[in-house]
Amino acid sequence: MNKKIMRAIAGGLVFAFTPEIANSHALAQRYDLPLPLSYFLVAAGVVVAATFIILSLAIPPPKRPGVKAQVIASGTVPIILVTTVKTLSVALLIVIILAGLFGNQNPFKNLAPVAVWVIWWVGLGLVSAFVCNVWTLLNPFSTLFDLAESLLTRRGFRRPPWLAYPRWLGAWPACGLFFLFAWLELVAPNRDVPRNIAIAILIYSGLTFACFAVFGRQAWLRGGEVFSVVFGLFARFAPLHFDERGSRWVIRPYAAALHTDQPLDASMIACTLAVLGTVTVDGFMETPLWAATSERLLVGAINRQHLYMVLASALLLAGPLLLAALYLLVIAMMRRLAGGPKKLAGRFVLSLIPIAIAYHLAHYFSLFAIAGQFIIPIASDPFGYGWDLFGTTLYRINIGIVDARFIWYLAMIAIVIGHMIAVWLAHVAAGRAYSNLNAARRGQYPMLVLMVTYTTLSLWILAQPIVEPVLAGPTNKNRQPEAASGHPASLFWVKTVAAPMHVRETSPND
Repeated sequence: MNKKIMRAIAGGLVFAFTPEIANSHALAQRYDLPLPLSYFLVAAGVVVAATFIILSLAIPPPKRPGVKAQVIASGTVPIILVTTVKTLSVALLIVIILAGLFGNQNPFKNLAPVAVWVIWWVGLGLVSAFVCNVWTLLNPFSTLFDLAESLLTRRGFRRPPWLAYPRWLGAWPACGLFFLFAWLELVAPNRDVPRNIAIAILIYSGLTFACFAVFGRQAWLRGGEVFSVVFGLFARFAPLHFDERGSRWVIRPYAAALHTDQPLDASMIACTLAVLGTVTVDGFMETPLWAATSERLLVGAINRQHLYMVLASALLLAGPLLLAALYLLVIAMMRRLAGGPKKLAGRFVLSLIPIAIAYHLAHYFSLFAIAGQFIIPIASDPFGYGWDLFGTTLYRINIGIVDARFIWYLAMIAIVIGHMIAVWLAHVAAGRAYSNLNAARRGQYPMLVLMVTYTTLSLWILAQPIVEPVLAGPTNKNRQPEAASGHPASLFWVKTVAAPMHVRETSPND
């Protein structure tokens, strides 16, 4: 289908749902960068490199093998609050499934798409990173299984797990499930169809409950429940932490849990790299380079949509694998330059978590700010039946709630600060890995090169949907961004077309 037609259909769906925004002209908004994009990229790389120089010269890395996370405050969560949160989480899961199965199948009028893809995946990821490991409290699968187990125990039925969770399996199940989730999010057709979302939740629920029963709840939460693993990685950066039952809390400095005495195993290294790699691939899929490349490869194809799915799937797999190869190359160079203990890769990989968080914030914030507003009217009519439970059905989505200037500078600041924190974490990890100060400094050189490179690459990718290089000719200013995905009109239109608002790069002489 012609891309202009697809955009028109997508826009029509939005305007049908929120007619007042039809005249806002948010898509035509321009923001001229005060300097060429290359200046920003070089400056960001220099800041990250300068951070390393300052740390190396002024702050020697700690020589102790490990430092426990400092606890600023701690306390107990009232049981009534824990019970209420868990009950609401289970109730919301049931409503989402019912809405997906039996509600209006228009993605803009059903609770399931915005609740799962925007509020839950994007919003919960940000809360996990900057506030607390909230999934520990909210996890409805764990709550439902706990309830069933308690009821069976009261009836005198007590049974240990059928199988002991194999130690060698680690978090590989969670890693594999995360790739499947990323494929559903980025590649699968009709991923915004409410019924498809509900069916996927039911399948995942059945798999999770079965594995809880076979291996034990705690064992599967640590190694197989993908969102406990992924949100748990993000939550290592957060200052507030709840225990596994959600009954106790502690407050600690930001990133304290990213200082670890125990190296991560291969499966957790893979999970960390997969999280960072897939969000980078997501950003790359919105660049003109990917659009042009996929368009060339699709020329003359009989079934363009299916072939595009193959190309996108290959990219989704290749991105994290390439990142893993680069990371292992960096570790090999570190060992060659400075030696080091065993499991060196597991000692430094957590320093990449702030980069993944920064990219998550920079890439998805516009989606969360704009598409997240759909939850306001949909909360009053979750099934799309014409209800108005809370009086918010007439709320009109404001596409201009964030402008292009804000999106660009948020992305730049987030990426630079995320990499600066990553450099600090690598600095601390080097002090724990090496007993010699000079060796610790030498060992960080390859990691610094990787981080500076990733800083500029990340900013370049994030800039592509919102920064347009200056081209000759007057028609350039009126050109609109093209969507490369080939997917039908969906909620993701807000991220790929509306949210960037098409920023144009200019030179100082323009």
